[in-house]
Amino acid sequence: MNGMRFPCSPKSSKGQVSPSMGAGASSHREAKGSTSAQKGIKMDFQGKPLDASDIRVRLLRLLVFFIDFKTHDTNSPFYFRCFVFQSLEDAKEEIRRLRQLAKDALKKNDELERKCSMVSSGEGSTSSRRKKEARAAVMERGSDKDFAKITIPKTDQVRNLIYHSIKSNMLFRTCTEEELHDLIDAFDTAKFNVGDTVIKQGDEGDVFFVVEEGKLDILVSKSDPSDESGPSSREIIVGVPYSPGSSFGELALMYGSPRAATIRAQTDCVLWCLHSKQFKGITRSHKQKREEIIVETIRKVKIGGNVLGDVLHPDDIDAMALATESDSFEKGTVIIRQGESGDAFYIIESGTVDVFKTENGDEAVAHLTSGHFFGEKALISEDVRQATCIASSDVKCLTLTREDFVRMLGNLQDLISGEQAVAGSSNAAAEPTRHVDDDMKKLALSHRYDLSDLQAGRTLGIGAFGRVKIVKIKPGKVPKLGDPNQTYALKCLSKRCIVDSGLQDHVINEKKIMEELNHPFILAFYCAMQDENQIYFLLEVLLGGELFRTLRCEGQFPESWSRFYAASVLLAFCQIHGKKIAYRDLKPENLVMDAEGYLKVVDFGLAKKLEGGKTWTLCGTPDYLAPEVILNEGHDWAVDYWALGVLIYEMTAGTPPFYAEDPMEVYEKILSGHITIPAHFSRSITELVKKLLKTYQSKRLGRTKGGASSVMRQKWFSGFDWNSLLERKLEVPLKPKVKDCEDASNFDEYPEEEEKFGVSTSGIQDKLETLSCSQEINLPLSMSTDNRSQPDGILFSRIIAYESLKFE
Repeated sequence: MNGMRFPCSPKSSKGQVSPSMGAGASSHREAKGSTSAQKGIKMDFQGKPLDASDIRVRLLRLLVFFIDFKTHDTNSPFYFRCFVFQSLEDAKEEIRRLRQLAKDALKKNDELERKCSMVSSGEGSTSSRRKKEARAAVMERGSDKDFAKITIPKTDQVRNLIYHSIKSNMLFRTCTEEELHDLIDAFDTAKFNVGDTVIKQGDEGDVFFVVEEGKLDILVSKSDPSDESGPSSREIIVGVPYSPGSSFGELALMYGSPRAATIRAQTDCVLWCLHSKQFKGITRSHKQKREEIIVETIRKVKIGGNVLGDVLHPDDIDAMALATESDSFEKGTVIIRQGESGDAFYIIESGTVDVFKTENGDEAVAHLTSGHFFGEKALISEDVRQATCIASSDVKCLTLTREDFVRMLGNLQDLISGEQAVAGSSNAAAEPTRHVDDDMKKLALSHRYDLSDLQAGRTLGIGAFGRVKIVKIKPGKVPKLGDPNQTYALKCLSKRCIVDSGLQDHVINEKKIMEELNHPFILAFYCAMQDENQIYFLLEVLLGGELFRTLRCEGQFPESWSRFYAASVLLAFCQIHGKKIAYRDLKPENLVMDAEGYLKVVDFGLAKKLEGGKTWTLCGTPDYLAPEVILNEGHDWAVDYWALGVLIYEMTAGTPPFYAEDPMEVYEKILSGHITIPAHFSRSITELVKKLLKTYQSKRLGRTKGGASSVMRQKWFSGFDWNSLLERKLEVPLKPKVKDCEDASNFDEYPEEEEKFGVSTSGIQDKLETLSCSQEINLPLSMSTDNRSQPDGILFSRIIAYESLKFE
């Protein structure tokens, strides 16, 4: 502290005791101590590190100084005695220095937290960066069709080590003991010497590790801006080394992503490794087998002379299986008691149950084992139990309550008598739009063009397999009745990238699904074609920009805006789910506005046609993944209603409900089921979000009876004019600025590449022979928004009967 003086004691009395020192402390000693203090402060602020006790002393000095400052005469020389501050300005200077010290410490702490978060994060990005950048979807690679379980011998000690290491891990938490036993069998051993790299940052991985012996360092690479010779990086050790019992790499079990850190052996190590193919194959085979048993058992249940498998639709049986929950009972537990009312139906998974009736005394009248069921009459009405069922061993049962059944399917007696449409039927939603689809196909055949007739414009976006460009028909090629100013979007996909990634089936699937859909709030698909190197999808062009970009600019939306956009998505879901399609990638990045400001669902790359039962592929965007996807439990269109809840929350709050930098932390938050509701949320939006974000699929709004219509009837949508929205007569929240049909100003700029459609430029011979794409483009005569969405003036509001939607 330049210019600061440190007085010792009053000049009047050599031996006078300082008020702040003990008896016998002389002014000479005080002066000596003060000089040391002066030197110490200078050293501290010139680079000597301060520990917590140093800072506490400094804060205490300031506290005493200001207390005394309020109660003493500051002009008295006694006031400044024994204090290191000569004046009030000196104390203020000390505060300024401590503030700077705190800022520096916080900066270092933030940097350390950032490095540590990169250890398990597959993204390695900061919060501000993630808020600005679009989020990529993730998807597991490969197939488990040729899966064959392996068994690696290991000692009981090793098995216990692995068991305790994985038991509490998020991905293994819902596994049964039998599943864990099989998973432990599949762990293989690997040995590493000192200095060996186990995994390298940036490499894609598919292996999860448990440490048996040794220690391993965690290192992250950081670019060195001080190196003027060119790009370089240096490795920094972060976190605590992995030791016996530790595990790492669990994200690789979910999907292939670049490793977030390098793991290097600090000593000789013995590790146990589980490959993702084994993990998925084992867990899925167990869960699928379990579901098959449940479904088959429910099919055999006889109620009132009716066998459920004979009178219920297969989708209803699947819904019943979905609604069951697991319960455990210890030996001797009375599960149901004769004469008491009951509201639950039980299927025995494991163990044994004895059945007693009062009139038969203590002798069991039946002995039930795995696959048997009891209490089935409770599904029709409140049942007076006709017998007592006691667990004769530890028992695990699947339980279905009447409340859950009614929530999923309605009244069972009505279903049996055929008075309710089956929950799995898609006809209610699909039939009304069939003639609309036919009209669109007739329009699409009205004129044809060759691929070479297209003229490329600006790039609208770039993806992993190619780009999307604005295109129009070259001069002289426009039909007499056509619009010479009409533009389209052309999605260009590299065959080589598709084949290298093994995603041929996904591209074919995307084409088939988009051909099947036609809705005012779904991106219009016109045709597909291919040349030697690429596959092309000709699509409706949407020039209003992504909802994601608008949300980032606005920060958050008023509830009225969120309601408008959510309603548009919900109406799109009516048709998507009505055709038994799960969308699986709802997020602001996949919602794009047209030139008028109306929202459309785009990108069906992850959509899946559900031919029957569940699908198992892990895919989606981390912030939006439903619990059943994370846990590899199988999923259906219920994931879309979970994502709708996340979307409504993110639009209104500005951030997703489970936001975190580390994907694994995001998944932990999702599985916890805890949601922090912002103070500005209304009661009705809070209720809706909570109903959509139910962990259990069978209790999730939208997957329950009524489907999309049950969401539309929620209080938050009370008074909303659905017909006007379908007719595109509602005022949009925000109308984009679009100058003309080639204006791409609402999208980011990308480096352009010259496109030569239909011409081979690289000699690549990769083919997707199974994809049936015409070399011609089929264009409608006119594809203005009104004609495209509402051909022949037919309004969708007149053809969708909300109340009749049973399959959503």
